[in-house]
Amino acid sequence: MSILDVRDLSIRFGGVTALDDVSFGVEEGSVCGLIGPNGAGKTTLFNCVSRLYDPQSGSLTFDGRDLLAERAHQISGLGIARTFQHLGIVQSLTVRQNVMLGGHGQGRAGFLSSALGLPRERREERELGERADRALEQMRLTEVAGDQAAGLPYGVLKRVELARALCSRPRLLMLDEPAGGLSHEEVGELGDLIGSLCDEQDLTILLVEHHMGLVMRVSDHVVVLNFGQVIATGPPDEVQNDDSVVEAYLGAGE
Repeated sequence: MSILDVRDLSIRFGGVTALDDVSFGVEEGSVCGLIGPNGAGKTTLFNCVSRLYDPQSGSLTFDGRDLLAERAHQISGLGIARTFQHLGIVQSLTVRQNVMLGGHGQGRAGFLSSALGLPRERREERELGERADRALEQMRLTEVAGDQAAGLPYGVLKRVELARALCSRPRLLMLDEPAGGLSHEEVGELGDLIGSLCDEQDLTILLVEHHMGLVMRVSDHVVVLNFGQVIATGPPDEVQNDDSVVEAYLGAGE
């Protein structure tokens, strides 16, 4: 059963069509790889799901709920989290504090109780800290939890961002180029982490990535975009041998 259903989604920017009647589903508990040459529309689709963009037509449904009726600040509360190509780490905060930021949007304590440190606020902060610690452990960051983010290696900061997304307790985790800038060894470790997340948690992952080795290793299903259109879908071994996919990548010089 699809937890995320994309149907006939189209969005244009001026005279440029970024997505053209895109349709596919992401099965619950799976890893779906979303690939394509630069400019294919992958991040645009992420931004539609995140409600940063409003498509001109089509539908987006998450667990039976109309995403297009939601605002961007409501998406996390529905159980959707994402990472970005460019890190948004707060350098002056510790690793643990950065991770805790991922769960602050789900707190229910009001402004007054937060300001006064009332019992409900203290309970929420304690629960948030516990969630952050679990995410830190999952991402193998416990040893650097108290370190300031500034100066940490890039690969570590990538895991911090992933831990921050996990702290919001998502059901759908959207990863936008998580392997970008990582070494070969770090990409292998990332693949192990993605696999363990799906095995150990009730988590569905939508992965945008140019590192084809990683995509083909961790994905259960792959969707290929080119010039805003879906040109292939299926299991990794079928998609990577599809003539239209090979032509799209060769044509892009990749």
